[in-house]
Amino acid sequence: MPTGAVDLIVEPEQAEAIIADGEADLVLLGRELLRNPYWPHQAAAKLGAAPNWPAPYLRAA
Repeated sequence: MPTGAVDLIVEPEQAEAIIADGEADLVLLGRELLRNPYWPHQAAAKLGAAPNWPAPYLRAA
């Protein structure tokens, strides 16, 4: 059964470790995304991945 991790996940490394260690199949970031809607892009950059902007936003990227 797929599981999700929630609550107080604020650092990209923490989210990555949860998935990598098999503790959960999904990380949910509700509160953190309300505080910082750019968290996924900042996390990708911090973890060495290229952010993936949706096509309509490429002009602003």
